[in-house]
Amino acid sequence: MSNGENSWGVSFSRIAWLEDAIKQHGNVSFVKRHDDIVIEVEQNDGTHITVLCLDEYALGKAAVLRAFKEFPEVNFISVGGNWNGYTPEAKELCLSKQVGLYNSSELTGALWKDEFWKFHYKDDDGNPSYPYK
Repeated sequence: MSNGENSWGVSFSRIAWLEDAIKQHGNVSFVKRHDDIVIEVEQNDGTHITVLCLDEYALGKAAVLRAFKEFPEVNFISVGGNWNGYTPEAKELCLSKQVGLYNSSELTGALWKDEFWKFHYKDDDGNPSYPYK
């Protein structure tokens, strides 16, 4: 698919924002986009990440399963901006498959980690804090 055309309805502005954010990240050495919403990333240590760019207000488990079926190589899902999130079931499924699931507020932190799928912010008590919807 070409720029601006994908079955998930992700706008070119969302795709371009994510691609630029990843290209400017300090732990990223290579970026290449294909299939309109898939971004191949290589971290400085050689770790390969395949990012799926989405724009979902509340990504659920069914959508994660669809993503895995359509893009089996994906190991990182970006749900969109700070106002976007995901359900606890979607996060649990992704964690069980070592797939990162993040909105834009979590994205840059995850890209610094070797085990990027485990990244999370912590609440005041030290527990994981996720932008669940």
